[in-house]
Amino acid sequence: MDHRALLIDPDNMNMRYNFACSLTVLKETEAALELLGPVLATSYIDRLNHAKVDPDLDPLREDPRFKAMIADAEARIAAASDGNAP
Repeated sequence: MDHRALLIDPDNMNMRYNFACSLTVLKETEAALELLGPVLATSYIDRLNHAKVDPDLDPLREDPRFKAMIADAEARIAAASDGNAP
């Protein structure tokens, strides 16, 4: 994976998400999941809902790691909405 973009702005979650989508289309699953991890770990409901239906991410849908990322994000968001967030 080319890390130059991450050197410029490593905390830019929009860039990470878009780069992950591009990598997924290029069948670079490992690199895409590596980029998506921090994105989904910090996503709000809008980005999470988009990731759940984004056709660019279709190749990842059945990957257990992607499913776990989605489930963890859903649980974190649900806990935050219930006032139980850490």
